Amino acid sequence: MDLDRIKDFFIYHVEKIILAVVVCVSAFLVYSGLGKEHITASHQPDRLAQDAQQVKAAVDEDHSDAILKERLTDDFDVREALVFRRQSVDPNGYNDLIPWEVIGTESGIKRQDPTISAPLAVRTQGVVAAMAYRSDSGMYPLADFEPADPVEKVEKKAPKPPKRRRQRGGGMDMGMDMGMDMGMDMDMGMEMGMDMGMDMGMDMGMEMGGMSSTGPVRKLASESDFGFRPMPTKNFKTKKEQPPVPGGPGRFIAGTAVVPYKEIHESYKMALSTTSNFEPMRRDRPVFLGFEVQRADVTDKTVDQLTDADWVKRDGNIDTFRDAILKWSGFAPELVSQEYRVDTYLTMWIPPVLLDDYSKFALHPLIPMKTPTELAAEEAARALENQDSTVTADDFELVDPGQSPVGGGMDMGMGMEMGMDMDMGMGMDMGMDMGMDMGMGGGSGPAMMMDRNPVDYKLIRFYDFVDARDPDSPKTSRKYVYRVRFCVNDPNFPKDPSLQPRGNTLAPDVYDRYLKLVKVAEATKKREYKRWSDWSKPGDTVSLPSLDEFFVGPTSASAPKPVKVGSRIWEYQADSPTAKMVISRFDTQLGAKIDALVDVTEGFVFGMEPESLDVVDPISLEVKKMEKPVIKSMATVIDIDGGAPMTIQESEDMREPGLMLIFDPDGGLQVHDEVGDQELYRNKSFADERGE
Repeated sequence: MDLDRIKDFFIYHVEKIILAVVVCVSAFLVYSGLGKEHITASHQPDRLAQDAQQVKAAVDEDHSDAILKERLTDDFDVREALVFRRQSVDPNGYNDLIPWEVIGTESGIKRQDPTISAPLAVRTQGVVAAMAYRSDSGMYPLADFEPADPVEKVEKKAPKPPKRRRQRGGGMDMGMDMGMDMGMDMDMGMEMGMDMGMDMGMDMGMEMGGMSSTGPVRKLASESDFGFRPMPTKNFKTKKEQPPVPGGPGRFIAGTAVVPYKEIHESYKMALSTTSNFEPMRRDRPVFLGFEVQRADVTDKTVDQLTDADWVKRDGNIDTFRDAILKWSGFAPELVSQEYRVDTYLTMWIPPVLLDDYSKFALHPLIPMKTPTELAAEEAARALENQDSTVTADDFELVDPGQSPVGGGMDMGMGMEMGMDMDMGMGMDMGMDMGMDMGMGGGSGPAMMMDRNPVDYKLIRFYDFVDARDPDSPKTSRKYVYRVRFCVNDPNFPKDPSLQPRGNTLAPDVYDRYLKLVKVAEATKKREYKRWSDWSKPGDTVSLPSLDEFFVGPTSASAPKPVKVGSRIWEYQADSPTAKMVISRFDTQLGAKIDALVDVTEGFVFGMEPESLDVVDPISLEVKKMEKPVIKSMATVIDIDGGAPMTIQESEDMREPGLMLIFDPDGGLQVHDEVGDQELYRNKSFADERGE
C-alpha cells in the first residue's frame, strides 16, 4: 500500500476507530468492577455517624493536664531568668559601630488660641493748650505784635525790726543792733545802686540800640517753659522747610490705658510653647497691631443704660498717625521708657504742646517712670551701700594651691567679691540689657526667644481732638466716657500663608475657627489675621475743659476778732478777703493763651477790657503786647478763705494760704488753693520779673 491509500483509509474510517477504542475501554472498566467488594460490606452509614460523634466528644474533652505535665519543669527559676535578661549586651564584640540617628517625635499637644485680655484702667482728661503746627510761610498773628512794655517793679516794704527787750549784756545788744542797722543800710544802698545801674543800663541800651519806645524785648525764662520747643520740619514730598506756628483747636481729650502684657505673654507661652511647631521669632509671640477707641455720651443717661448704638469710633492708631505726620510740627519728648511702649501701634506720640506741662495726660499711674533695669541697678546699689566695707583677715580663706583653679593663692570667692565691687550698677545694667536682648532673639531653644522677664503693662495713649469739620467731635458741656480695645497677631492664622500651622496640629475648636477664616479669605481675597481683645470697662466721665483757667495768688485778709453775741463768741473780720489771681484764656485766633493779673474779691466776675495785656509768643518765647483785649467770661468768685496773718509771727508776709471757690462758665464749681497754684501763678504773672 502506498501512502495515499493509508491516508485515505484513516480519513474515511477515523470515526470507526474512535468508537472501537471507546468500546474496548468500557468493556475493561466493566470487567474490573465486577471483581470489587461492595461498599456496604465495610462502611455502613450508621456506623460512620457514630464514629463522627465519638471524635467530636474526644475533641471537646479537656487535655490541659497532659499538656502541663510536659511543659512544667522543676529546675526553672523565674528570678534568675529576669536577672539574665536584664544584663546589657557587651558592645565590644561589634567592630563597626554606627551611631543611631535621633529622630524627634512630634508632640501630641495641639495648638490652642491664646487668651487676649482686655485693656485696664482707662483714664481720660480734658486738655486746653497751644500746639505747634506745620506751615509754609511761618507767619502767624502773634508774630506781628509789638514787644511788651517793661514790668513795673513791686515795692517791697522793709520788714519791721523785732521788738527788743532790755536784758543783761546791753552793750552786746547795742552792738548787734548797730550791726543789723548798718547791714540793712548797706543792703538798701546796694539795692538802690543796682536798681539805678539797671535803669541806666536799660536806658542806655534803648538809646544806643535804637529800640522802640515800648522797651526792650522780654522773653519768658526757660525754666518757666514746661512744654515742647518746636523745630522746623520739612515737607515729605517737596522737602521744603515748614516753620512751626501756634494754633489748633486748643482743646482735646487725652486718654491712657494699660495692656496686661505679662498676662498675655504667659497666655501665648502656655498655649503654644509646648507644641511641636512653636516658632516665637516669626509667629508665636504677641505682636500688637493697633487699637480702637470708642466714645459714648452720658450727659442724659448713665453708663449702665448705654447700648452698642451709643458708642462712636473716635480714634485709632492710624487716625492719630495721619494727624501727627501731616499736621503736627514734631512731637513732644517721650516720658515713658521704651520697655513700656509700643510706638505707633499702642502708644501714640505726645502732641507738640507749647509752654504747658504735658506729663499730666501723657503718663499713667500703672506705668513706672523707671525701667526694670534701672530699678534693679538701684536695688543693687542700695545693697552695696548697706554692705560693710571693712576688710578683715576672716574674709579670706587659705586653700591648698593645688586646689586653686588658677594655681595660685587667690580664692575663687575672693575673686567673686572683687568682681562684685567693680561698679555693681554697671554690671547690673549690662547683665539686664543682655538678658533682655537674648530674651527676644537668643537662648538655647525656641522657648528662650520669648521675653524672659516681661513687663507687667504696656501703655495705650489716645486723643479725641475738637474739629469743626467733624460732626462727631467732642462738644462743650457734654459728658463722655471712653472705652478701648487692641488687636494682636493671630498665631493660628497668620498674615503670611507660608507660616500657617498644619491643620492636624490645631485643637478642634481652633481648627473649626480656622476653617471659617479660610472660607472668608477665599471669598474676600484677604486674610483676617488680627485678633481683637474685648472692650475695656468705660473710664470715668470727662468733658472738654473751658477755655478759661484760673490760678490763685497771694490772699490777704484782716485778722479775725472775737465778738461775743449773747452767750456765743464769733470771729469777725472787718474787711472782706482779697486775692491776686491770674485768669488765662486760650485765644483760638492767636493760638496762644492770654494771661491777665487781677485783684479779686468775693462776687468778682471775670469779664474785662483792659488797655493791654502781656502775651507770651509760644514759638519764640517773646513777651508781646496785645492792645485792648476783650475777656468775656461768666466765671464768678463765690468765696475766699484764708489770707489772715498767722499768730506764730507778727508779719504781713506770714499769712494763711488762700482758698477760693469759683463758679466756672460751664456751670461747675472749682476749688483753687494758693499753694497748689503757686508755681503757675508766678510764671504767668511774671512774679520774679516784677520782684514779687
